[in-house]
Amino acid sequence: MTDPILKPLLDAADASARDRALEKILVEHVQPVIARVLSRYRAPAFSKEDAEDLAATINLQVVRRLQEITEDTAILRLDDYVAAVAYNVVYGFLRQRYPERTRLKNRLRYLLTRDDRFAVWESGGEIVCGLAQWRGQPPAPATTVLSTATDAMLDRNSPSDALLALFATENAPLRLDDVVRIAADLWNVAEVATSDNTVDPESASRGVEAEMETRETVQALWQEVRELRAPQRAALLMNLRDVKGANGVALLLMSGVATVDEIAAAMGMTAAKLSEIWNDLPFDDNKIADSLNITRQQVINLRKAARERLARKLMAFERRKP
Repeated sequence: MTDPILKPLLDAADASARDRALEKILVEHVQPVIARVLSRYRAPAFSKEDAEDLAATINLQVVRRLQEITEDTAILRLDDYVAAVAYNVVYGFLRQRYPERTRLKNRLRYLLTRDDRFAVWESGGEIVCGLAQWRGQPPAPATTVLSTATDAMLDRNSPSDALLALFATENAPLRLDDVVRIAADLWNVAEVATSDNTVDPESASRGVEAEMETRETVQALWQEVRELRAPQRAALLMNLRDVKGANGVALLLMSGVATVDEIAAAMGMTAAKLSEIWNDLPFDDNKIADSLNITRQQVINLRKAARERLARKLMAFERRKP
């Protein structure tokens, strides 16, 4: 079933009417979602000019998808699709431009979600972190600077103790981005930009477009994934990669095969939790093992069994094709 927002586009009688419907959808629905996603990232993550380039890249990918949409290639929830495209483009940009800062953020976020003394939550559209007893509180402005840091905060080899010291000094929860910025300053993690800071809409969308062509197969596989045992589903989806090695779960959203709620349920978590870990996917085997409270070898065995079952089902599906 297609998102009702897209009905005027599908029902357009001619090219002119289709263009008008597309423009209305872009202005009233697509661009607000893009703006909302980009607003979650602040300087120095990227400049105003970077944000404009990113918005254009995201918009281009969405437009191309909408121009080709038919009843058979429906998007179930337009907001989910646009948000998935936006987060993937932004994360790819940041990972390319600031690889050290990205690795630091992933490391801290993992630590904050795995140590019971800490918590990560959302407040006012921002990712916030702090001591577990502060969960749900809004973030405070960060005040820590290098000149006031304690010895514990400067010890990058004991990140948990460093975070405890930081939160003890601030005595309030902080935005995750502020914690990453402070840790980068304290631990001398340089934000060195790559030599090529441009975002290439063509290359960024090429892999997605190629995968869109296999939507029928993806849809069939998704139905089979949902039939797997819960641990197999989680082990498979947490490690799912696209052709470029990035978050393969996004393909399910962008192709309209599954919603955020459906994917989260298949992975055994809430939609809010999936949102928290989205930028960290795909997980490696050790991280999946920690998440499921099993061994790394058990993760490997579960995923192997899942893939073998899906391979058999895919072969049967292909044989049934006309």
